[in-house]
Amino acid sequence: MIKAGDLVKFRVGGNGRDMIGLVMRIDEQHYGSSTAYKVSQIERGKTIRSDMVDFIGYTADGIRDRVLVLWSTIGWEYCESPELEVVSECR
Repeated sequence: MIKAGDLVKFRVGGNGRDMIGLVMRIDEQHYGSSTAYKVSQIERGKTIRSDMVDFIGYTADGIRDRVLVLWSTIGWEYCESPELEVVSECR
């Protein structure tokens, strides 16, 4: 669980470089949804209408937090919580 004041890192591309930053603020449950309207069977290339919804299912990513991070190299940026890894926890 990420908290304000934690030191976090973010992997930049596939080159093995990491950005280090400080968590300044967390907006809980900012992105995503836990459920969505879904259609179980539809032929490829056909239009999907709202009356064709069969069931309500879970989404792949669920609800995520928005985190404001002060990066050591680029400044302020909002990130999604799963993108970050906690390096050092705030006490």
